[in-house]
Amino acid sequence: MAGGIALSEATVHAIVLRRRDSGESDRRLTVLTRELGKIDIVAKGARKAGSRLAGSSDPLSVAKFSIATGKRNQYITQAQPMASFRGLRTDYERLSFALALCELYSAVVPWEEPVPEVYELLEASLNALEGHEKPVAALVWAELQLLSLTGFLPTFDRSAIDGQPVREAQPWASAHAGGYVSDSDAVRFTDRIRTRAEVLYGLARTAELETPPRNLKFAAECLVVLLSFWRNVADMPLPANESCVAEVKLG
Repeated sequence: MAGGIALSEATVHAIVLRRRDSGESDRRLTVLTRELGKIDIVAKGARKAGSRLAGSSDPLSVAKFSIATGKRNQYITQAQPMASFRGLRTDYERLSFALALCELYSAVVPWEEPVPEVYELLEASLNALEGHEKPVAALVWAELQLLSLTGFLPTFDRSAIDGQPVREAQPWASAHAGGYVSDSDAVRFTDRIRTRAEVLYGLARTAELETPPRNLKFAAECLVVLLSFWRNVADMPLPANESCVAEVKLG
């Protein structure tokens, strides 16, 4: 019992996607779980010095949570840390990539729809970002896999209008169209962006891989194209991804 309300209990394997301050000392977490899908939970007292929930409530933390469901919220009652991805937290570029990826999961994965494959993909993607020699290539692969698993993967190597292969050296891509569009079709789509044929073919081939490629030509431009599609899918601000793409372009 808590506050006179009977609580139902559950144990979940969770990856913390984002956190917000709540009340005087609590944190409200958005987590992706294997058992319940994406949910919001409250970590009571997590902002207090010495709290046993402090570390496990940080973004990118992987933990086994025991949660209790009350009338309005779900609360963490116990936390068993499983992983923290130290290699991401000690490398600014890898950390920014990982947080950008978590922002996408938070934005597009449906609430309370358990799909173990989505959880496993995020775990595999974070491991790839931590250990891959070229983390930008790992990020492009991870984003493409998420687009595919959630049913939003565009058609990069053929026209979204008529199915014809890429015909231009500098083709257009449109999220509203659903992928590559030819010069003649592009005028119909105000969200179109110009890119390279190599970028679109690289995206199409990378989407078919089970693991990230060792290297990816024009990886920065691939992220620019992907961001235009994520803006359309998420239909909400994606500041971590905007910042990430801006830094990759400058770098």
